[in-house]
Amino acid sequence: MRPLIDENNLSYSKEFLIYPTRGKILERVIFTIGSLIGLIYCYINNQLIIASILFCFFIFQIPLLIKSIKRIDEVQFRINSKGIQYRNNLLISWNNIENERTFSKQNGYKKGTTEYFVYYIIDTGQIMKFNLSELSTDVSELSIVLKVQRSRYNSENNIT
Repeated sequence: MRPLIDENNLSYSKEFLIYPTRGKILERVIFTIGSLIGLIYCYINNQLIIASILFCFFIFQIPLLIKSIKRIDEVQFRINSKGIQYRNNLLISWNNIENERTFSKQNGYKKGTTEYFVYYIIDTGQIMKFNLSELSTDVSELSIVLKVQRSRYNSENNIT
């Protein structure tokens, strides 16, 4: 379990790394194994049409599963006092970022919410928006990290 983040403590970690969530990979593993079991069951019971559909689903899931497993340790975001870096792109400095925030969007009645991470890149005029369900963090943790790292940037560069 990761330590709690205190937004008033600027001596917290120098850098916050966000990885792909392991839940999505586990979900894909379960679907793949389930389709294999269903394939075997339908084949044994001579339900060849359903077995062929499950076979196609199984074959389609294998490369996606392998790709997900290979990317499990790939850093998606690096957030520190210098700025935000997305994957292997260049680090965007805090002086070139504004309106960084996290928010939740209601998906309709009883369908839950989707959490997003958004920031605006001033130079390019680009709005970056990412779904947090695919990442190893949540809205509350990321919003605190953004406050801490922005405050650290401001104090290191004497910005009020």
